[in-house]
Amino acid sequence: MKIDSNDIDNALNYYNISDEKYINNCYKCIEDINLIKEFNQKVEEVYNILYKDKSNKIKDLWNKKSIIELFDKNYDSFVTNILVLIGYKLHDENMRKNGYTQKEIELYRKRVYETLTNDIFIKKLKGIRISQMLWATYFINAKLIEVGRLQYEKCENYIKIHIPSGERLEIENVINSIKNSKKEVKKYFGLSNPEYRCNSWLLSNQLNDIIDRNCNIHKFYKLFEVKDGEDATKDILNFVFEMQECADFNSLPENTSLQKILKKQLINNKKMKIGCGILIKTINVA
Repeated sequence: MKIDSNDIDNALNYYNISDEKYINNCYKCIEDINLIKEFNQKVEEVYNILYKDKSNKIKDLWNKKSIIELFDKNYDSFVTNILVLIGYKLHDENMRKNGYTQKEIELYRKRVYETLTNDIFIKKLKGIRISQMLWATYFINAKLIEVGRLQYEKCENYIKIHIPSGERLEIENVINSIKNSKKEVKKYFGLSNPEYRCNSWLLSNQLNDIIDRNCNIHKFYKLFEVKDGEDATKDILNFVFEMQECADFNSLPENTSLQKILKKQLINNKKMKIGCGILIKTINVA
């Protein structure tokens, strides 16, 4: 596949990215993609999985943690940004086809902008993480809607709840979001009264055994029936301490009460599991 620099310019404009260094990194990467045959073929393979495949192969990409794992070679790290940007026409088409309001269109363009830039401008990475690339394509493919505090993904016959970072998890806002999501889920996903699920470190049974029962995290936890999932260490490091890995847990910051609690658990090798929750139907959120 040949990637046209004009298309990249249009995509950057669509997502309101004007940083000169960012733009030059895009040009350099698409030049490599267009010149290196193997790289080009790999990009096309991933592109097809992200935007054309109907068999849900995209779920397997969540296990890929590096460019080498994704492409078999250590190509230009900005390729993950490019794979999001070349989906901008599909994003616009899907939002208009689904009848999104102008306010929703602006919100979801902003969400993709965030996935395209936070890793670059805030975390100072050389390219966006694969997880951010995938997150962006969920918005591009209209698989996610945002209602107040939470986001909702259609998964076959149930809805998966996602919890965007950056704001306090006020329980009133959570319940209002779930209440208000019912109408939107029916409108955009065609599901009436589906089961709601959520997999998150916030639902960790081990965490909720030791935190204050009156805090918002525990109040959120009480909305679900929860079973243990996979190890939560990576998610805790990412979302609580804003780092990808840590060689010495003693060096972790203690700027919040939650950081202090979790740092102590990690130092003492106390295993923390992801909580796999199903929203309790008897809760008054209908």
